[in-house]
Amino acid sequence: MKRLALASLYALLAGAPAWAWAQHAAEPGLALLPPEATVRQVLAAMPQLREVALQGELAQANKAGLEAGRHEWTVRGGVSTRNELAGPTWREQELALERPVRWFGKAAQDAAIGATGIAVAEAAHEDAWHEAGRTLMTDWFSAVRENVAVARLEQQYALAGQLVRIAVQRVKAGDGAALEQLQAETEQSRVAAQLQQARQRGALAQQLLRSTYPGLPPALAGALPVPPEAEGTADSWVASIVGHNHELELAEGEARLAAQQARRTSAERMPDPTVSVRASRERGGQERVLGLMLSMPLPGAARGADTRAASARAEQARERLDLARIRVDAAARRVVLDSGHSRQIWQTMDSIAQQSERQAALMMKAYAAGEVSLSEALLARRQALDAALAAQTSQLDALQAYARLKLDAHMLWAFEE
Repeated sequence: MKRLALASLYALLAGAPAWAWAQHAAEPGLALLPPEATVRQVLAAMPQLREVALQGELAQANKAGLEAGRHEWTVRGGVSTRNELAGPTWREQELALERPVRWFGKAAQDAAIGATGIAVAEAAHEDAWHEAGRTLMTDWFSAVRENVAVARLEQQYALAGQLVRIAVQRVKAGDGAALEQLQAETEQSRVAAQLQQARQRGALAQQLLRSTYPGLPPALAGALPVPPEAEGTADSWVASIVGHNHELELAEGEARLAAQQARRTSAERMPDPTVSVRASRERGGQERVLGLMLSMPLPGAARGADTRAASARAEQARERLDLARIRVDAAARRVVLDSGHSRQIWQTMDSIAQQSERQAALMMKAYAAGEVSLSEALLARRQALDAALAAQTSQLDALQAYARLKLDAHMLWAFEE
């Protein structure tokens, strides 16, 4: 009977690492992610992205307004009566049409500001899309982690149950103390509690995906693929990430827009002239007057203050751009390093987990043969469980780091017009 129980335990032990360490040799490392078409549909339907997309319509309307200008035609009309002493009374009429005119290149500057505003709105939309993709990826891998932990603990629970049966058989056969059975049952209860907690975390993670990303499939995980090694040099990856970074593109657009607005405000130091055409009938129509008038405000100190304020805002935008360049470059290098280091860490943890699993299997064999105590076998099994969970966590970290590398380099879920 002991041989039968031992054989069934070996079969279970042999099946455990097969699930955990099976590899997809032909998979590039993105097999855990949801389908790209589904991701695009989910992202496009998110309220925050729809709100940012409306900035494009706002920028288009603003551009049309800038091109048209804020100046409007003004019509003036009047009727008067002229009385001469001891003379006749005359009715006189006057009509004038006037409009301020944007001179000195202001109209072209306004058109350029409108075009830059559209570019900034597009960059903001692209940046929001990328950030939403990052958040979705993080939430997705969090759910996958919980599912993987549940699957691993289910295997450990089955092993703990097998251990209880062996302990019961040993007690019945007189080869073991009742304390061993109690220890085995306690270990099974401990694993059951861990499994219950993991299932709760998994349910919460799945609920987060369903509520935040309607239409996204459940984050289920089977065999984990081997984290691939990124091809190319670190510098080439950094250059690709920085070159496609929407945050930097947005900061550049905002700096360019602020500079254009500063130049436009400076141009306002020369006021816009007002051109008017005037026609009048005087002395009952005996005199007809047609004239052209030009008026211009005299600039005051407020225009100079506005220019200085606009220049300060432009300088602030340039400083924010410099800060964004530093931040984006540092983040890109961190993502590239994380991808490589995470894979190395997984390789180390994977080796430790396999060694711990072999050691635990040998300890189980020794316990079944009465060569070691149950406490020693349980300690080996706990160490193997901890090592397996750590290896799976590091494997998922490496897979997520690789996917994040692809995402930031715009090789995955890139924004499309």
